[in-house]
Amino acid sequence: MSTKPKPIRWLEEQTGQTVAYPEADAVDTAPHDRHLSVRLPNELALALEALAAERGVKLSHLVRDVLSEAVGQRSSVAALDARALADRLAADVAEVRRRLAG
Repeated sequence: MSTKPKPIRWLEEQTGQTVAYPEADAVDTAPHDRHLSVRLPNELALALEALAAERGVKLSHLVRDVLSEAVGQRSSVAALDARALADRLAADVAEVRRRLAG
């Protein structure tokens, strides 16, 4: 099945000629990047802008980094077996106790 738009397919049928259409002719039509748009509370947006300025990067770069890190952490935790997960939880509890003790 062709991925060419219907009007181009119609024109090809009528003329008997092939119309070049880059998206249909490309081997890899999957997008490499996607654009996402999100609404944020003003406070969060301002905090992200401040963090980006501290790091000397653009806001979009910072957001990509933060999201990549969050997804990476989730993946690494999801891959832990029960023993390793219990060890990580114990280490987190010890850190909370250390911070509360001052």
